[in-house]
Amino acid sequence: MSIEKVEGKSTYNVPNLERGLLIIELLATKSGGLTLAEIIQALSISKSSAFRIVSTLIFKNYLQKNETTKKITLSRKMLTLGISSMNEQSIVEMSIDVMRALRDELKESVMLGVILGDKGTILEQVASSYPVKLFVEQGTQFNLHSSVGGKSILANLPKEEATAIMKNMSFTKLTNNTIVSKVAFKEQLKEVNKCGYAIDNGEDIQGIHCLGAPIFNEYGYPVAAIWITAPHGRLPHDEFHSKGKIIAKYAIEISAKLGYLG
Repeated sequence: MSIEKVEGKSTYNVPNLERGLLIIELLATKSGGLTLAEIIQALSISKSSAFRIVSTLIFKNYLQKNETTKKITLSRKMLTLGISSMNEQSIVEMSIDVMRALRDELKESVMLGVILGDKGTILEQVASSYPVKLFVEQGTQFNLHSSVGGKSILANLPKEEATAIMKNMSFTKLTNNTIVSKVAFKEQLKEVNKCGYAIDNGEDIQGIHCLGAPIFNEYGYPVAAIWITAPHGRLPHDEFHSKGKIIAKYAIEISAKLGYLG
């Protein structure tokens, strides 16, 4: 069945659905969120309609409201839908050449991953030039507390969103170096945010070191992370800082391709 259009509009338009989509599109451009009054003013819709639509979207977990600031923002559920769509269409495509260049410079396997729910997921990898390498299949999940992918993204998320994710994380001890304290983990996230890269000191797999950095979209939101992984002998502690900075540089290169201005 074809849908007729009159003056650019569908004859089957649903006004409140259209208003709901306008609200979502508006909030997608406002990373700090807006109050209900600001939404009403920006879109020139009635207070009653805006209240019903926003309340419904919050109830269905597409929006979230900070009861202290009264700011309304897109929820993790909505952002996850956007990231899922972006994964196939642009993140991998925009990242793969940069990942290969990073592999060529450091010779180690390069991974690309995102956070989905309370786990991470591998989107792509470029294998190491060395004969001994770590291979991980696309779609493999990883723990957030013991991975540089998880740390890189969590350290740069809005505070409320990072806190909500960490509430559902289980800080399982995987090796002798795994961080199992939420307090200690939060302190490490502060360091990641400060220096621009994250470290996995054999916290996920004994003897395997990783260094990673966040990838940002045009709004400055951390949509993904790239990292290298290697046996500890090829990636010793005294090289963490120099190589971490190199990875951060490549991550920013991908971010720029996604529209990030820095």
